[in-house]
Amino acid sequence: MVAVEVTNAVPCPYQGPPPGFWYGQDPAWRIPLEAAARRRYGSDLRATLTPRRLTYDLAGLQITSRADLVPVRIEFGADHSVHHYGLPAHDYPTVRADPGAKSKHRNPDGTLCLYYPGDPPERRWTCELGLLVLLNLVAEHLFAELHWWATRGSHGGEWILDEAPHGYHGSAA
Repeated sequence: MVAVEVTNAVPCPYQGPPPGFWYGQDPAWRIPLEAAARRRYGSDLRATLTPRRLTYDLAGLQITSRADLVPVRIEFGADHSVHHYGLPAHDYPTVRADPGAKSKHRNPDGTLCLYYPGDPPERRWTCELGLLVLLNLVAEHLFAELHWWATRGSHGGEWILDEAPHGYHGSAA
């Protein structure tokens, strides 16, 4: 798990969707979330909206020291199907990247363990930071996995990013 240090973060200005909608259906939430990532990745960033899920797919994320591009999927759900530790669902998406890869900072279902949910908002990703910041966090995480494997992985490998404990011991701030 990576501890994210974010400076100058402000509380998410999102006040909630109009009646009868969930946040993923609300352009007032989606437009600021996507803006910087759309400028960076253009049509390579695909969004799929279903009645209960919003999925972003990026076919190729560049990772430092890696020749191939890595596919990434970010999912937001109306009914969060995984435990999100009391955080708003829009601040705790499911992130998958490099399917089948293993590391000490992946959840049992293969999703990335990017930050400790009990940390205050300035130490984790929240929606007002946008998808580009989340994608950059994914790239850092995947680079840290490469280094971890290169330094013996589960046999004493070095994790080069900040770490937080696994499991959840307390309430989210």
